Amino acid sequence: MQTLDTNRDQGIQDDTERFSFVLWLLFVLISSLIGDTVILIATCKYKAMSLPNIIVAIIQHMAVCDLLQSIFRVFPVLAAILADGLVLGKVMGHIQTNLMYITTWYTMLLTCALTTVKFAHLKYPFQARAWSKNTGHIISVALLGVVLVAYFPILVGNILYLRDTLGFSFLTYECYYFDQLTEIPSWFRNYSLIFLAALQLICNTILVVASILILLLAKKVRSTMGRRRRLEGTITVLLTVAVQFLSFLPTLVTYAIWLIMGVHISGKLWRAVAYAAFLNIVANFYIYCYTSRSFREFLKSKISEARSFLRVGHCILNKIRPD
Repeated sequence: MQTLDTNRDQGIQDDTERFSFVLWLLFVLISSLIGDTVILIATCKYKAMSLPNIIVAIIQHMAVCDLLQSIFRVFPVLAAILADGLVLGKVMGHIQTNLMYITTWYTMLLTCALTTVKFAHLKYPFQARAWSKNTGHIISVALLGVVLVAYFPILVGNILYLRDTLGFSFLTYECYYFDQLTEIPSWFRNYSLIFLAALQLICNTILVVASILILLLAKKVRSTMGRRRRLEGTITVLLTVAVQFLSFLPTLVTYAIWLIMGVHISGKLWRAVAYAAFLNIVANFYIYCYTSRSFREFLKSKISEARSFLRVGHCILNKIRPD
């Protein structure tokens, strides 16, 4: 494994920065592992979200995607920062690099599906009653298929042309393929750039247009029956979109400034905007806690059960404890 792109001098140099990023990454990792697991249990076993079934199905796929990013991206970065170098080896580097793009793009498409379905649900409320959870799973799996098919040429190119260029960067403590170190076919470079640009343009357009339409339609249905539930779903979707933009806009803006204006970007800033993208991994659990009353009631009931269990256990221990 090569150490390329940046040397140790461009890595984390002071304990304050290291401590800050470690705290943030620990928060993301623990919150995602616990929160996304709770989301899956609450929606699969207990039906604890009073949202349309089709939206709940999409939320489940988003939770799985966030778990994958936590395990195969956040954890390796955290381990690398703590060790001040690569820890998990070359195989994990290949997995991390490729899975990072797949899960990121899949999350973007799922968020687009979430907003589009919510708009359709508001626009055609009677037809939407027939949309089941299976419909949501079909949409989510189809979008995963789109991502895998579209990424397949890039994966083949990474294996054929860039496999030996995989390196560890101290700039963000992640592994990347350094395509400037080898000759690659023009089709591969052009396809990667065109696909990335098209995906960003299409997804961002869908998110902005659908969010505006949702806001306009939500005003029309506020006074109808089921107002609270409709607003609950609307706020959930809009907050999810807002977090999506908050997560990725800093990276896009910083990269554009560096690429177009040639402004020097410090290592601290690169790391800050890169790790800010992890907000999208951790935020969904807290969004549902804020917007979904049924989800909050589920959490309260389970916490109450846990407390009762602990009290009973404590009483039993006191009784069997010798005097």
